[in-house]
Amino acid sequence: LELVAMSPYAGRLPAQLSGGQQQRVALARALITEPQILLLDEPLSALDPFLRVKMRGELKRLQRELGISFIQVTHGQEEAMALADHIVVMNHGRIEQQGTARDIFHHPRTEFVARFIGGHNVLSDAGNLIAVRADQLGIVPFTDGAFGAPALLTQTEYQGSYVAVSLMLDDGTALFSHVPEASFDVHPFRPGDRVLATWDPAKAQRLQ
Repeated sequence: LELVAMSPYAGRLPAQLSGGQQQRVALARALITEPQILLLDEPLSALDPFLRVKMRGELKRLQRELGISFIQVTHGQEEAMALADHIVVMNHGRIEQQGTARDIFHHPRTEFVARFIGGHNVLSDAGNLIAVRADQLGIVPFTDGAFGAPALLTQTEYQGSYVAVSLMLDDGTALFSHVPEASFDVHPFRPGDRVLATWDPAKAQRLQ
């Protein structure tokens, strides 16, 4: 209990503990046998966003202090990227890609990985599927003959440091862009605007 900072609550019943405290107790039960490998199956899925971030930090601290391997199953992209030294992305029981979080995020190999890790846009370019990161998809006012994919802006969501913009291409492909707040203020697009989606071809990732 001391290892998971739960000694002050040793006399409480399970119903008297918060969700995060119950997760710490579950970890203590798993660690009491001093395992060499700890298997965690969706350990943070039932927690609210604030507790989830806090428990991620707790898991990293425990792994460092104990020096054992953690194998964690998760459907959370942020959780996997924040915690893992090595990620294995699986789709219906088949390994799609494995590697470091940075490598998988920057170089997704398949459409599934591109959409799952980092939520890349996937679109067709000259007959090939490419992935373009949301923060690398630009939006400019529509101009005939200019480079870019004509699109209809369908929604904007203010997210603080950036504005999440949803687009629909003429062929029905849905795209999204994370536009820095300062850039969006220069062109405060509205739903219904006709725009061009642009990207740097050198930064687009060709998919298998």
